[in-house]
Amino acid sequence: MKMGIVVAAGLLAVPLAARADDPPVIEHTPLPCTVPEKAISLCAAISDDNRVATARVYFPRAGVDMAFTGVSYCGTIPGPREGKMKSLEYYVQAVDDQFQPNRTNTYNMNVQPEGACEFPPLQKDPKKAAGIKVFATNRKQGTKLDGAFVQTGVTFVPVASR
Repeated sequence: MKMGIVVAAGLLAVPLAARADDPPVIEHTPLPCTVPEKAISLCAAISDDNRVATARVYFPRAGVDMAFTGVSYCGTIPGPREGKMKSLEYYVQAVDDQFQPNRTNTYNMNVQPEGACEFPPLQKDPKKAAGIKVFATNRKQGTKLDGAFVQTGVTFVPVASR
């Protein structure tokens, strides 16, 4: 009889939250500026109590996948065209394998002439800069990337119609 009480008491001592269930944690230092006509590399440290399923950088009406580089998740977005925008809004979003999302604040990156931006976050890998896949976030966006961005090397994936 005492054995049953000890077992029951032991069961009560087991924490109820046997599995963690938190959304991903995203650490990203906002980038103050970039230069026109050049692809931009954005990285963030993303962790989760289970597994990060997807990570993306979103910018005006579109997004690009981020890939794990061994240290952080990085994505390449098309460069803004000369004279088409003064700043570029973006945010990073991640979803874990339990379908829990988390995102950063929306940041503004100023577009400045070369030389005025001290450390632009440029994509240095020519293959990545020439192979950007952009995903539309809305059907109304149509079938091509906004004209404010460099189109060279960009594959645009529109939202599938029903």
